[in-house]
Amino acid sequence: MVVTARKTTLSEDGLASYEFPESDGGVQDGFATIPEGLSIDLDERFMAPFSLPQEALSFEPSPGILVRTFKNGDTQRLIYNNTKLRDAELENLRKLQKEAEGKAFLPSICVMAARYLDQSRGNTEKALKAMLASQKWRLAYFANPMSTEKLAKDMELGIFYFIGRDQCLRPTLVVRGNRIPSQWIKEKQYGRLTDLCVFCMEFFLRYMIVPGRVESMNILIDLNGLSVTQIPVAALEQFYKTVSAHYCGRTFKFYIVNMPFTLRVLLSVAKSIISERQAMKLNVVSDPKELLQDYAPHQLESDLGGTHPPVKEFFPFPLLQGPFSAKDINGPSSDRVSNVHRVLTLQGARGRLWDDTLSSEDNTKLGYSEEAKEILNRCKLAVPAHCPGAAADDAAVHDAADEHLEAAPAPKPMHDKNNGEEGEAAEEIKQVEADETDDQVVKPESFWRCACCTRTAAATN
Repeated sequence: MVVTARKTTLSEDGLASYEFPESDGGVQDGFATIPEGLSIDLDERFMAPFSLPQEALSFEPSPGILVRTFKNGDTQRLIYNNTKLRDAELENLRKLQKEAEGKAFLPSICVMAARYLDQSRGNTEKALKAMLASQKWRLAYFANPMSTEKLAKDMELGIFYFIGRDQCLRPTLVVRGNRIPSQWIKEKQYGRLTDLCVFCMEFFLRYMIVPGRVESMNILIDLNGLSVTQIPVAALEQFYKTVSAHYCGRTFKFYIVNMPFTLRVLLSVAKSIISERQAMKLNVVSDPKELLQDYAPHQLESDLGGTHPPVKEFFPFPLLQGPFSAKDINGPSSDRVSNVHRVLTLQGARGRLWDDTLSSEDNTKLGYSEEAKEILNRCKLAVPAHCPGAAADDAAVHDAADEHLEAAPAPKPMHDKNNGEEGEAAEEIKQVEADETDDQVVKPESFWRCACCTRTAAATN
């Protein structure tokens, strides 16, 4: 009998007492695993052709993009998979794997173990509880795959959508608060917003990343046209908690544009009670053109400081091809290869955690699909030996590739200090962030809640 996670009865701690035949289980990233079904059922007609740019396949993150170092000496890893971890990180991972013995996890949870450890500051007990909590959530939320057919109508409202990547190739999820239907707010239909958010996150994890190269994203929240009292605090708080608890370690920056002045002042008070590590993620942008420090103009809509015309059709996502450097002002290139997302399998997109008992080659190799060889050839990239269909002389064939191939080599990656490594922030940008854990499971305190509490206290005084 094959046991599937879809029919599992949940225990209070996630799946601590889950039992499965030995033949049905496996081991991944040092954890016992259970089978996992698809999270989203994506109709091909809803797939954006440039969901994954060819540049992501050859992008080489600099040390400052792999691990960020703050002025106070604190650090935070930004790239976790298919990448060698530091000795202390590996030691904590081994402790967590030991503590998790007797428990089984979905593969998507296993590969996030180092992220949960980082969020819990190396506390293995908190990390394990967070993994179990997310597993319980995933098994309930994805009992059946999310259907794009059902979500398409809500996606077309343009509340959540991906547009553009920064110059380190991190995609950007735009959240337009003023497009949330008033009826949803009045009737507290926050579940519909959560569905849109979760779908975007799952799409990102499956089709927009390359392990070891591009693993995180930016979130840009637009509050244009909203007064302080009109900001859907409860809805944004639910969105923030979902991302922080179940997709931890995936958000590089939160940008907020068009924030009401009153709330901007109150957030400066909130900044005084959070850590420097927290403060580096949230960027309140005074002028949208400041975003051009991090983005090529064509990667952003005109009201966000770029040159992309205002989007009118939001699904499939209005993603454009590169180049991505903030210095590239000539618009998208016409010679980029489309449908590069097909190069990786589901497991390939998830990646793996470093295992020091394996070779560097085994730890860093990607999981390529049957289509990968043809796609890599079109991108003028070498075909690795482990790629399906690879031949011994593929490297030589690649070097002598016909000039008529309609593709362009990936440009040299840009490592902008303000967008990938620690540097002085622009004076016009006020930075705040919330990404904490409590003593039980990962339940971040919302900066929206903090700001609103501060607002209430100020009004009372």
